[in-house]
Parts: sequence; C-alpha cells; structure tokens
Amino acid sequence: MSTHYIGQRLSFESQLCTVRYIGEVKGTKGGWLGVEWDNPSRGKHSGEHNGTRYFECKSPGAGSFVRPNRPSDAPNSFLSGLREKYITNVEKSGIPKPIEFGKKAVEEVGFDKVSKKFSELDTLTSVLLDYMRIKTCGEDTEEIAATCANLQRLDLTCNLFEEVEEVVKLCRSLPKLDFISINGNRFMNYRIGDQYRRGLDHIKTLKADDLRSSWTELFELVNSFTNVTDLSIAVGSIKMLTPDIVPRVSDLHIASRLESICLEEHAISSISGLADLQNLPCLRRLLLSYNKIKAVYSPAESKAVGKLCFPSVTYLDISHNEVSDWTFLDDMRIAFPKLDALRISHNPLYSTSDARTLTDESYQITVGRLGRLVTSLNYSVITPAERADAELFYISTIVKELSVKPAEQEAEILSRHTRWQELQTIHGEQTITRDLSGKSKDALASKLIEVEVCSSTKTVTKKFPRTVTIGKLSGLIGRVFGVNPLDITLYLIEDGIVDDGGGVRETLLADELRELDYYVTEAKIKLAVRDKSL
Repeated sequence: MSTHYIGQRLSFESQLCTVRYIGEVKGTKGGWLGVEWDNPSRGKHSGEHNGTRYFECKSPGAGSFVRPNRPSDAPNSFLSGLREKYITNVEKSGIPKPIEFGKKAVEEVGFDKVSKKFSELDTLTSVLLDYMRIKTCGEDTEEIAATCANLQRLDLTCNLFEEVEEVVKLCRSLPKLDFISINGNRFMNYRIGDQYRRGLDHIKTLKADDLRSSWTELFELVNSFTNVTDLSIAVGSIKMLTPDIVPRVSDLHIASRLESICLEEHAISSISGLADLQNLPCLRRLLLSYNKIKAVYSPAESKAVGKLCFPSVTYLDISHNEVSDWTFLDDMRIAFPKLDALRISHNPLYSTSDARTLTDESYQITVGRLGRLVTSLNYSVITPAERADAELFYISTIVKELSVKPAEQEAEILSRHTRWQELQTIHGEQTITRDLSGKSKDALASKLIEVEVCSSTKTVTKKFPRTVTIGKLSGLIGRVFGVNPLDITLYLIEDGIVDDGGGVRETLLADELRELDYYVTEAKIKLAVRDKSL
C-alpha cells in the first residue's frame, strides 16, 4: 500500500518537492507521483502531459512525474537533524560549520576537541539547519529543551515541514529562542491548536520568506507569534495591503509593536498599495526592494495632501523597483515625514552604466528634493556641505526651467517642485529673468562663482556661492582635496594684471569672516591651495 499523500513533502537526492498528484498518466503504465520541485529549474512542465492537466504548480514549470517507488531521502525530526548536522557530519568531515558557542570562541585546536565542542549541543546559541529534511518537532519536547538550553537563533530554512504546528511546538520548547527562520518551507496546514497558541512571547524576529502562501495563510501564521517586532514575509505574490483587504495588517496581534517589516520581491506597484501599514504605530523600517513600485500613488488615485502618511517610518528601502519620475521623491517626502535614511538605487530614474551609484547630477537633484531630515542616502551620510551644494544645484535647475517658459506656466512648473518655497527661504529668493528667445539668463548664475582650485597635485573646478565665507570655503576645499582646512591657505591668482606689467598677482585670502565676493567680481576665478608650513 502506498504511503504517499497529496501535500507530502519529499526529498530526492537533497532536492525538495511537494506531492501534487497521485495516480496514472495516460499513455504510460503504472502509477506516478506528480511533484512540484522547490527549485523550479528541476521541473519539466507545470503539471500537464500530452495535453492533459493532472495538477497545478504554484511556480510555473516546476512540475515532474516520478515513480512512487523511487527512493527518497529519510526525513528527520528536529533532534535527529540537529545531531546529524553538528555531530555526525562533523565526525565524518572533521570540518565544523561556522557557529557560535555563547561567548566562547572556537580556536584552531585538534579535531577531537572540536568534535567534543560540537557534541555539547547545550552550549549552542545559534543553529543553522537548512536542507536537513526536518519534518517534525518530535515527541520529547523536554529533551529538546535540555539539549538546546541556550539556543537563541534557529534557522530552519528549506526543510520538509507540512504543519505549521510542528514549528510552533518547537519554538515553545526553546525558552531562550528569540529568532526563528522558516524561509523556503511549503506548509500544507496553517492551523494551530489552541493548546499551542500560548508560550511564543519570547520570539522577537520571524523570517517567513518564500512560503508560497496566500495572504490569509501568512496572516494566520504571523498572528500566532504575539510579540514579534521584526517580521519578514518576502518573496511572494502580494500586490497590496490596504484597509479593504481582509484580514487587515492592523488586526494582527503584533500590530501595536511591529518595528520592521520586509516585503521584498512581491508584486506591489505603489506605496499606497500598502496603506494599511500606516496604522502600525511603531513601524520604523520598511523594506520594499525588488517590487514593481512606480509611484507613491497609483494612477487612479488623486494626490490629496496628507492622504498617505507613515508617521513613524525612519528607514525606507525602495531600491530595485520601477521609479522613473522625480515627483516620486516629492510625494514620498510627504508620505514619510520622519524619514531619516533612504535606499533608492537601481531604479529607472537613475539609468546609469553603474546602477550601484548615482551620477553627481542625479545625486544632487535627489538630495535637493529630499527633506532635510534625511541624513543617509544609499548607505552614505549626507554632509551639510553636500546638502547645501545639492540644494543650490537643484534651485539652479528650477530657475533654468522657469526662465525659458512663459510666466503663465510658472504655477504648473512649480507644482512639480514642491520644495521651491522652502529652498528660497533657506538660500534666498530667486529672481526669474525670462528670455523666451532661448537665451536664458540664469538668475542663480549671478550668485555663483566658478572656481578653478589648484594644488601641487591636482586641479578641480567647482561653483561656490559668492556669499560663502573664506573660512567655510577653506573647509569645502579641504574636503575636496582630502586635507585638514586648518593646514592650508588660499591665494587668489590673477593673470594679466596691468599694474604689474601684465604679470600674475597672488592675493592671500586671510580674513576667514570675509565673503568671497569681497575679493572678486568676476564670474570665473583661480585659487591656489598651499600648505601653511611652506
């Protein structure tokens, strides 16, 4: 009699799969198992043969037929998998996997000593049991508690669990556990008995990526862990989590304490598609990379000011999406009023040969459009000097745009630059001189000086405001040249001076409180950077 059943998890030569069909296949003899491989590249079809469909695959192309008598890898309970990984495998190979032993560091000692360390399972604080064919918690939970008395982090990625209840029983048996990863498992049953719903308060971090589950099933799973603050449910098909989606995120037991949520690699197309997350009062980190996000609001929605607001989010990862319009930054600034750090690389907005970094121009426009609360962009700190340069550059692009358009288009143009008034307050009101013949006179240009800065090793050309003080200018130039501004002096170099017979005049810029335009009137100048000790 066959022991196979629909939903059964199997392992063939360390390749995991789920039984989706049991029976005959037309045109062949004997019985078959229709399986869906966890690794879709192992599949040959999506559950059909010669025009007849026998089962459905959640991952297209991941299906195969195998004979029921094909030998499968033996499943493990938790303790048998643990011992196989950390005792049997070590004894066979003599090469232990990297692992923590509380505060004790493993030194390069003889194999017998290393093997002894691994046999002392009660000293382990972190355990990695991925691909160990674990199917059940096992019967003796007291033995689990004694064997893993100090276990704090447990990774059960890609195993043979079919019942969520088995994972819950395991977590209840490990009182010091605060981190659990069940990524890549394929649960058949998400129901949990009432007797197991308590005793999970010690779990703070839950990683449940790539479970191929519906939102309802994920909700039921997450709702059993009542004290989680860091949640990852990445890799799936979620398109939106709005108030009209049932069940609601805000109805989770952890809604009032959730601090970080990872929704990477789903099918989310706009930030407004996650409107229900606004109701999470402690949410600080929102990770949304590798989605399909193009805008803050979907095309069908109006941009009512204040409509969307994530009041406590300070870190947002929007990298590897489909953002292609600068207005995304303006809408995002309003939707995330306390945002402190942003990751936004690898979007069409920044179509460069090296997508890991932004060009100088795109970096400056990004910083110029962002609010002043944002202090980190793509993992790099935005310094005050960089912010000032970026805002001045952004102002210049707006002025240039306004100067070549009729006055009646000004309101429409400025509606796409929502920081305009704020930036004028910070950097001074701009005068727009329109020349519709195409010869624009940039109002900001008269306030900037193009400076060629020369040292003994290199020359750099940058624009600085006329009103910058010599002291601040020394700081900015010191940063560019990688030197301490207290160790350098600046000299104004003037060529072709009539009073000097057409020669070169050097003027020491000694007064650090003087503004640059005290010394010059030209639009382009040359400065020399010299070491004070010379």
